Amino acid sequence: MIGWKFGKGRQLPRTAPQADAHEIGTPFPLLRTFLLLLLPVIIISSVGLVFTLNSAISASAEKLFAEQEIRLVQTMLLADGLFEGASPPSAPVLSELRKEMAETGLTCLLVLDQSGGRIAELANNADCGSLDTATFEGLTATGAATLKEDIVLPGHWTSLGVVALPRSGKIVSLAATRRSGVLESAISRLTGFWTKVFASLLFVSVLATGVVIAKAQRTLDRQASYVRGVHLRLQRFLSVSAVRNAINDETSATRFEAVVMFLDLRDFSSFAEGAPPSDVADLIDAFVTAVAGAVSRHDGEIDKIIGDGIMAFFEGEDADDHAVAAAAESIEACHSLARHPGVGLYRGEVIAAALGAGKRADFTILGRTVNLAARLCALSGENEITMSQDMAAKQRPDLEEVSRDVVRPRHHRREMSVVRFRLVNASHENPQIRTG
Repeated sequence: MIGWKFGKGRQLPRTAPQADAHEIGTPFPLLRTFLLLLLPVIIISSVGLVFTLNSAISASAEKLFAEQEIRLVQTMLLADGLFEGASPPSAPVLSELRKEMAETGLTCLLVLDQSGGRIAELANNADCGSLDTATFEGLTATGAATLKEDIVLPGHWTSLGVVALPRSGKIVSLAATRRSGVLESAISRLTGFWTKVFASLLFVSVLATGVVIAKAQRTLDRQASYVRGVHLRLQRFLSVSAVRNAINDETSATRFEAVVMFLDLRDFSSFAEGAPPSDVADLIDAFVTAVAGAVSRHDGEIDKIIGDGIMAFFEGEDADDHAVAAAAESIEACHSLARHPGVGLYRGEVIAAALGAGKRADFTILGRTVNLAARLCALSGENEITMSQDMAAKQRPDLEEVSRDVVRPRHHRREMSVVRFRLVNASHENPQIRTG
């Protein structure tokens, strides 16, 4: 017995988030999102960070050089015996300081007391201008230092600092001036080095992130392709409702109104006994393909295929019209086959439920409506459609009435009025054949 199922699908009441059939097997565009959205933000942020870091390193380097310069000058003064900062140094001390200034590249050296008075002023072939206590504003804490440009000589940077002389504890202000090119070159080298290090680390991090995301995208693509393939293979053998409910782990039963359609190939048993297996399989395949297309085009769903029989159902306000149209189209699509179907239609309440447990379960519709549709199918001859009288109220121009009967289906107490139709252009061969 063949147990294939497939079809369009149907919405059932659910309590959990459901998977969209169009999204199943579709990988998240992780790499595309990274390249189009995240990477530009990272690049723009990185450029801003590099400039900010460059400025921060430059400022830190200037402060560091200023502090080193002030410590150098303090060491020079103490080593050469500055008189506690209380009076100007002697001529030999000044001469020695000038030599050291020339060796260290200093252009000017100025020492002020707290009142702004000049304790010492030395210049190597330059006019050091004038500095007062206002220049040192903000440098109130001893050990503080800063670097300022062009306040003494054009093209020169001056390191300003406030220190305490260890012998007397006297607070003095120091100003050491040198050509800006020397400091700028040193600061530029330091700033450039650390900026390049940071930019390189950032570039390597972004590149590594991109490589990881690219690998993750390939993994997602492979897994999504596998899931998509499984989903498509499931759809070949299961109805979309069954696939959807299996994916979403939905097992609760539900009731709804539907028109159930049964189709069965007439005189199939005799054909199957005498034909090669390949011909039998080809006949079933062509039959299923023809009916599946007709049902799908008229908004129905095939619930199951059992041997040479097919059960489908239709929902909605226009379910009657869709079911009759699908039945007629199915008969017409099978006109070239070796065997032709008979069809039974019945409208009523059905129950959709997952049956079975463990490793094997089935999602299907069942109930009195399903049984009656199967009984009416058994009453139909080749190329005939049998339906209840209330469904036959609307006449179709491509159907002609064959008979009206009152029948009592097996295992049912009540009699029912049924009408048999056949396609106007359908062949009238073997009208007496009614069983598969």
